[in-house]
Amino acid sequence: MDITPERQQAANDLVAATREVMLAASVTDMDLDEMRAAERVLTEVARMLGKRARPRVVRAPFDGPATARSAGPDHPWPLFAYNPLGIPLQIHFDGDGATARLTPDALYEGPPDLLHGGFSAGLMDCMLGVLIQAQGRRAVTASLDLSYLRPTPLDQPLDLRSRIAEISGRKITAEGWIEHEGRRTVEARGLFIEIDGT
Repeated sequence: MDITPERQQAANDLVAATREVMLAASVTDMDLDEMRAAERVLTEVARMLGKRARPRVVRAPFDGPATARSAGPDHPWPLFAYNPLGIPLQIHFDGDGATARLTPDALYEGPPDLLHGGFSAGLMDCMLGVLIQAQGRRAVTASLDLSYLRPTPLDQPLDLRSRIAEISGRKITAEGWIEHEGRRTVEARGLFIEIDGT
């Protein structure tokens, strides 16, 4: 990453604050005048932030997950630290597996009080893909199959897990799942194709 550690931390803090605003805006029950006042403040903040902009979101270094994996399970990899649209995860690596814990809020709702299935798919793609990245392999998702076993609740801790199932040449198969209170709610199996580093 081509920015200083201080700027990295400031960007991370700004994104975290933005997520707080996103959630608050989604669930607010303020009076109409208060909502309009808040909208004007946020519009001004957007103008201020947009005065100087890079063309893309700050990207974390490719070898970050591998570095975190080599440091041990007490050194998680922070996913989506610089993008408020990504679901933030602290991914812990252990051998050929990875784990994370998430308590999804109202921003990720699909059916009432439940996690949206599309977000489940995104979480699984991240858990599998970052695990492969942590092995030092650069690969892209070729296919991702999900089975939705039971409803996944909001506002309760979920455990996310992934593991490498098979490596055959450039093809890497990984499996993952989401658990609530020890019971799987979603299972995923992905095929990833290793590509040349660029």
